[in-house]
Amino acid sequence: MSHSVNRRTLMRGAVASALGLSSLSALGTESALSSGTPTTALKGNIHHSVARWTFNFLSLEELCLVVKRLGFSAIDLVGPKEWHILKQHGVDSSMCNGAELNLEDGWGDNRFHQPLIESYRKHIDLVSDAGYKNLICFSGNARGKDPEEGLKNATKGLKKILAQAEKRGVVLQMELFNSKVDHPDYFADNCGIDNYNGPKVASV
Repeated sequence: MSHSVNRRTLMRGAVASALGLSSLSALGTESALSSGTPTTALKGNIHHSVARWTFNFLSLEELCLVVKRLGFSAIDLVGPKEWHILKQHGVDSSMCNGAELNLEDGWGDNRFHQPLIESYRKHIDLVSDAGYKNLICFSGNARGKDPEEGLKNATKGLKKILAQAEKRGVVLQMELFNSKVDHPDYFADNCGIDNYNGPKVASV
């Protein structure tokens, strides 16, 4: 048995334990979590969410049931093709994705601006039409570029879609990563976003 299967089994067991279930196989039936009653009473003044990728051993359907049972309200990093699943369960998409090319080819490099602009214009409308607010974006890798150059590139590119984001009520969220540990060469590893920060652009 592979390490990934062992880890998946372990994590599923941990989630099941947190929910007070004998196993997550129970999530396949409506009877287990159909009430959606949280296991712990929450005050409701903080809206909790989980990132989709950290629970990739669960289907999105299963994760929605877990989220509801825990009393959380949202899941991060779900794209347009799966929003209908969230809506079926009354779960919010707190950080939408799908417009990006990938983590390495981003706004810090002018070569990728045209496909990014086309994709983000489409997704800004999709996010707004679905009733969501936040859309993630990435700087991409530096590839030897000076940080100041990369920041200017990102500023130039993002400004071309800000008017649409403003009009549609969508906030573009620039993801910051640790370039020294798990995302080597990633450009946006600090808060230099101030140069183009505004009501419709933020760092996360």
